Amino acid sequence: LEFRRVLFRSSGPDTDWESIMQGMATAIMSTRDYVYMHTPYFVPNDVIINAITVASLSGIDVRLMIPVRSDSRLSDACTFSYLGEMLEADVKVYQYTRGFLHSKAIVIDDFISIVGSANLDERSFNQNFEANAFIYDKKTSTTLKELFLNDIHNCRQLRIEDWDNRKRSQKIKESFARLFSPII
Repeated sequence: LEFRRVLFRSSGPDTDWESIMQGMATAIMSTRDYVYMHTPYFVPNDVIINAITVASLSGIDVRLMIPVRSDSRLSDACTFSYLGEMLEADVKVYQYTRGFLHSKAIVIDDFISIVGSANLDERSFNQNFEANAFIYDKKTSTTLKELFLNDIHNCRQLRIEDWDNRKRSQKIKESFARLFSPII
């Protein structure tokens, strides 16, 4: 007999509570070993940024996988505006090179899996109608962890040295795009 506990969270403009974001932040802050995240759009709010950076700076193995290119140049530039903070906090950032990565999953400590429609972005947390499942199950988590680790073979890892040496024009584009982060 297997025991699985699943908690569903939703978010949208019809509620004052950002349930998905709060659940994600709580799960990330409670990690002991690792946090692996797949997301096509990474435009986090301050709560998620703090949860991720504190976990990583505490010695947790934090990995973020994003596509090399999404379906929006503005979103890409905005996403890139946040990656410097992640790299400085020793988050391992991977760019998926085999097409558009549309997976939206977080796996934590072989115990918690978060899957659903929400991206790691402000729109998913409070503007769009989204639903995510928080699955408390070792089998599900280890399966998602294996999928993440297999996907790394189709990625290139961003390094802080390369990041610091990108073109000034790229940095300006990213800074400009970040101004639109609440609506992207």
